[in-house]
Amino acid sequence: MYAIIDKRSSAEIKKNLSKYVDDIFEFSSVGITYNAIAGHPDIFIYQDVANRLIIAPNSPHDLINFLSKKNVHYAFGKATVGKSLDQSVLYNCLATDTYFFCKQGKPDRLIEELNSTKKLIDLPQAYTRCSMFAIENHIITSDKGIVKVLENHLIDYCYFDPSTITIEDHKNGFIGGTMGMYEDKVFFLGNILKHQDGKVLERFITNLNREIICLGNDELYDGGSIFFIS
Repeated sequence: MYAIIDKRSSAEIKKNLSKYVDDIFEFSSVGITYNAIAGHPDIFIYQDVANRLIIAPNSPHDLINFLSKKNVHYAFGKATVGKSLDQSVLYNCLATDTYFFCKQGKPDRLIEELNSTKKLIDLPQAYTRCSMFAIENHIITSDKGIVKVLENHLIDYCYFDPSTITIEDHKNGFIGGTMGMYEDKVFFLGNILKHQDGKVLERFITNLNREIICLGNDELYDGGSIFFIS
């Protein structure tokens, strides 16, 4: 089992994550998209519930080499990541067994095709994977616009205020970008209990029979998610 995280994640996070995986790929890109998200795997990688990977054709070569060396199967999407909004949200969507969450018309066509039989949940937030995380059909989100849509569809959710989530170059990040899951463990880039909503989120996750692993002792860091691959 391997993990992909933002290279800019703290040394403490990397050390603690290494206890759970065989190798860590520290993701970084230069000159492809803007700096705040340049190290975020969820801008370049889409992973579905069956752990299939679709990656941007212009993903950094060292990522492609890592996946190939580890014999991880992946497919290239149809569109390349860039610096505009539309070019940076192509792979930043989320699916469960039942739903496909995205801002309609924004995902890469290959991802849309892969999820064509699922119920589309059209969201106001194009940075979907950044802003939310799914445990089966239960959603954790830091976006109040997404909350309204989830309520309209009667989808169970937990709201987490994003105000103290750190991110490069911006006032705050998003909850989805701080998280990753492997089997029954939900991992965080930082400590959820540093946050006023931490106890609520802890109950939400443990009630879903998942174990929480906080990889650091600081406030949560939005590093574009943690991807677990094999």
